Amino acid sequence: MIITFGSINVDLIFSMSKIPQVGQTLLAKSFRTEPGGKGANQAVAAARDGAEVVMVGAVGSDSMAAIALQYLQDTVDVSRLARVSLPTGCASIFIDGEGHNMIAVASGANLVASSDAVDDLLLKEGAIVLMQMENEVSQIENLIRRSKGVGARAILNLAPALPLDPEILSLCELIVVNEDEASALAGWLGCGASAQQLSNKLKTGVVRTLGSKGAEAFVHGHEVNVAALPVNAVDTTAAGDCFVGVLASALDRGLPFEAAMQRASTAAAIACSKPGSQSSIPLAVETDKFVARPPLD
Repeated sequence: MIITFGSINVDLIFSMSKIPQVGQTLLAKSFRTEPGGKGANQAVAAARDGAEVVMVGAVGSDSMAAIALQYLQDTVDVSRLARVSLPTGCASIFIDGEGHNMIAVASGANLVASSDAVDDLLLKEGAIVLMQMENEVSQIENLIRRSKGVGARAILNLAPALPLDPEILSLCELIVVNEDEASALAGWLGCGASAQQLSNKLKTGVVRTLGSKGAEAFVHGHEVNVAALPVNAVDTTAAGDCFVGVLASALDRGLPFEAAMQRASTAAAIACSKPGSQSSIPLAVETDKFVARPPLD
């Protein structure tokens, strides 16, 4: 069981030849709307990889909510979602011709999502509790403490990089960061930005994703490095969320940590090869085709 407490957004996606600079107006090549939000993206990624997932969060009572829930409703238990008076969260995403992006987010309903919706019947020993940083920080901290108290496994994707008390971070089983987030975390902690240096400082597991260079981790005193699947990157928008969701799914069903990381890295690369946010996240059968298998004896 994976419990995802996180953001639910609508993505407004502008495909550009290049991303506008300050004061500049450029015409987009195309525009589309898609469901997004780090929490929802990661929940969908875990579910598409085969996990049983419950999504906890909030959307507005506006027309955007139907778009935001399009893929969640098909794959994830959404019975604990709240409908609130604030607008559904929204993100404007600009993607250039090389697949790089720039994103601005209006949190809306996500800021009033309550972690109390993760009730005691749901929060059980061994469950994975997956969180990001697009909700109210106090709610995230509360859920981390509750997870530790009952023996659930808290995985925090520190994205966007916002400062949390190191004691709270140390209660997580795993912290997942990209290179920029790792640098920010290292600055707050006063240590180096590698997975091992961050892990040693926090006394908990750390995964650092490295884009086209794969990912590294330091967990239970062991270093793990995995390569990225070479692909023609079209759109990197949801690749990081895909990595986190598939990693959680693989760990939930008991894969060894290195195998779980390799699967997550592979799924993220597949997502990069397709346009879109949640629509780019692969199904388990797609990832299976590319995951490295040991040679036959």
